Amino acid sequence: MNMVSTTRSKTSTRDLASARLLDVYGRLFSAYGPQHWWPGETPFEVCIGAILTQSVAWSNVEKGLVNLKQAGVFSLEGLRDIPQDDLARLLTPCVYLNAKARKLKAIAE
Repeated sequence: MNMVSTTRSKTSTRDLASARLLDVYGRLFSAYGPQHWWPGETPFEVCIGAILTQSVAWSNVEKGLVNLKQAGVFSLEGLRDIPQDDLARLLTPCVYLNAKARKLKAIAE
């Protein structure tokens, strides 16, 4: 087997697995509909919450989300415009606040 057929074989396997996974997802979604299993009022809040919840209890994530909203920076523009040190202070309940502030800044830019 040469390099081209090996690469083609890996790609085909990956494409097949991806198509199969999407098929399973589609059938589950058709049967059960949206599950609303992740807390959040908007897709943006779900995304931000997913970053903040790494290594922390959800109750602390909620405190961080409240801090962002009360500070008026709960938007891509707000996250982009706030200095990273100020953002980190708002994320104090979420631990690893400097790393999470960097991640939020990267998403906003």
